[in-house]
Amino acid sequence: MFSIFRRPDPGVLAAGGVPRSPRWPAVSRAFLRGASCIACGQREGLTAHHVIPFHVRPDLELDERNLVPLCSDRCHLVFGHFNDFRLDNPEVREHAAKFLAGREMAKRRAS
Repeated sequence: MFSIFRRPDPGVLAAGGVPRSPRWPAVSRAFLRGASCIACGQREGLTAHHVIPFHVRPDLELDERNLVPLCSDRCHLVFGHFNDFRLDNPEVREHAAKFLAGREMAKRRAS
């Protein structure tokens, strides 16, 4: 009766209402196994972020070359979406690598 008020399961639909592959959960888990956030190095709370958004290129949903591990704490929003989930960052790899290198340089200077 109240199903019109329920939000779709985010594991089933992506942005734009594009249906996800039933293989996505397994592909995402396998991709993240042993990974760390490419921006901060964190190993917990990771998400598999699509470099080219899934709703733009559904054919790349399961392609690991289109995925990067980002922590869901902050890096996914900041590096993957410029602090706005309506935006996408096609240069997420480059931006995250520069940030991580800067953090590591700052750590070396501090020690």
